[in-house]
Amino acid sequence: MELFKTHINQINAFLEKKQKECSVTERVLDHQSQWPRAENKQLVLGQDTAVELGHPQTASTSALLWTNDDAMIQNRRISILGPELSQIKDTRSAFGKIVLVQVQGFTEENTYLRYRQMEQIRYNLYLKGYMMRGASQFQREWSRVSRDAMSQGFSLETLGRSLMDQYLELDFVRSVQIIFITSNNEDVFKVSEISKSAMKIIGAMNKMAKEMSLDCDSCEYVEVCSEVASLRNMRRRREQEGTAHA
Repeated sequence: MELFKTHINQINAFLEKKQKECSVTERVLDHQSQWPRAENKQLVLGQDTAVELGHPQTASTSALLWTNDDAMIQNRRISILGPELSQIKDTRSAFGKIVLVQVQGFTEENTYLRYRQMEQIRYNLYLKGYMMRGASQFQREWSRVSRDAMSQGFSLETLGRSLMDQYLELDFVRSVQIIFITSNNEDVFKVSEISKSAMKIIGAMNKMAKEMSLDCDSCEYVEVCSEVASLRNMRRRREQEGTAHA
C-alpha cells in the first residue's frame, strides 16, 4: 500500500531547497543510542527545563509517513534544519519532527494496526531528562529537555538515534530517516502544510478502523477516500466485513 509517496517527495524537495539557502546539518547515525532509557515517563518541571520544543506559543508539527520504496528513505540519516539544542538561545523553540519510514508487507488488512504500532513509539519513548508534554493527531508535539540532560549532552541527535532504534525494532520496518526543524515558525508551518493532507489520509484510516458502519455521504473524509486508491480498497473491505457480520 502506497499512501504518502507524494508527501515524502514534497518534504525532500523542501529540504533540498533549504540546503541551498542555509545550513542543514546531516548525519548518518550508524550505531545505536547510548543515552539511558527511563522505566517510566519523565517529569521535567518548568524551572528544570533547558528548552521546550513545540510549546503552544510557537509553531509545532509532527508527522509519521511511510513507503514501501526503499529508494525513498536514507536509512538512519538525520537532518537538522536550524540550531541544535545547545545552540538554541530561547527557552522555547519552534519544532518540526518528520519521521520517514520504509516498511514491508503492508496490506489493506494490517496497515492500520501497524501504523498504530509505529505511532505509539513517540508516546513510549522514555529517555532520561526528556519529557513528551503533549502530542496530538493534529500534527502538534510538545516536549521538554531538562537542564541536567542538556549538561550531559542530550541533543536532537540523541533523540533521533533513540527514535530510530525503536522503530527498527519492529520487524516490518526496514529503514528510518528523521528530519528536525528548529529554525523558525515559517519553516515549521511550510512542512505542516505539506503533511496536512497526509494527516487527512490517516484520519480517514482511523475512522474506517473504528467504525463498522460507514456512511460515506456524511463523512468528512469522503474526498480523501475518493482520491486515494488504497483507502478506497480499505473502505470496500470494511463494507464487505460489515455485510458478512450483518
